[in-house]
Amino acid sequence: DCVGDNVGDVAGMGADLFESYVGSVVAAAVVGATEFGEKGVALPFYIIAIGLVTSVFCTVHIRVNTEKTPDLDDLLKAMRLNVLIAGSIIVVSCLLLCLYLFEEEGDFLDDLDSTPGYSVSFDQKDPGARLFGCIILGLVVGILIGMVTEYFTSHTKEPTQSIGRATEFGPGPVVIQGLGMVMYSTVVPLLLIVAAVLGAYYHCDFYDHAISVCGM
Repeated sequence: DCVGDNVGDVAGMGADLFESYVGSVVAAAVVGATEFGEKGVALPFYIIAIGLVTSVFCTVHIRVNTEKTPDLDDLLKAMRLNVLIAGSIIVVSCLLLCLYLFEEEGDFLDDLDSTPGYSVSFDQKDPGARLFGCIILGLVVGILIGMVTEYFTSHTKEPTQSIGRATEFGPGPVVIQGLGMVMYSTVVPLLLIVAAVLGAYYHCDFYDHAISVCGM
């Protein structure tokens, strides 16, 4: 059973996610080459490098209260905090990255003026600010999808508990309720992805779409 879980769930799911992410990065690099040349190719690889280093750093530093035996809620709280810290590190790192790569392409530094009431402008003529906005868009959508997934799979939430209550009536209702919850759980992630696509489209072109996927 352990072998099947590791091969089918861990290795299989990891390979599927890896393939999808590599495809999105290569697509972003190809599209970026036509628009920004070497900078357009480098940006998605820099983004995944930042994500990889941040993930390893935050995974190593997950901590729970050791004064008592931690339960599942304590572990989930530690993971949520870890995700927020990782997201914050990625935001700052990608901001510096876009400043470095696209400083000469627009007025990104001027957009970050500290004048009171002045906000960052994601103007189409400023690729640095525009691409940074798309990275953040993808990152936020990815975190929200993770939160939705946790809601539908947590033992303390209604979707999972409703499947448990269905066991009182036999195996058939369990299958029906479980299948219904699975279908229901796809609605919010689908709407979030559609919103991200429309948001990236608002910011301009195909490269923005690809960068938002890398941010996710």
